[in-house]
Amino acid sequence: MLACKKCMFLTDQEKCPLCGGELSKEWQGMIVILDWESSKVAAHMGIRANGKYALKVR
Repeated sequence: MLACKKCMFLTDQEKCPLCGGELSKEWQGMIVILDWESSKVAAHMGIRANGKYALKVR
C-alpha cells in the first residue's frame, strides 16, 4: 500500500484517487474511517471521505 503525501489516503493505485497527490511507500500507522461526518478523529485530521488513512507519511 502507498500513502498520499497530501491527504494521507492509503491506496494501491499509482496516483491518489482523492486528491491526485504524490504517493509514498514510507508511512506509519493506519486508521480506518467508516463515517467521516460524525467522526471526531476525522474532523481533527481534516478527513472528508471514508477509507483507510496513514497517521504519518514521509
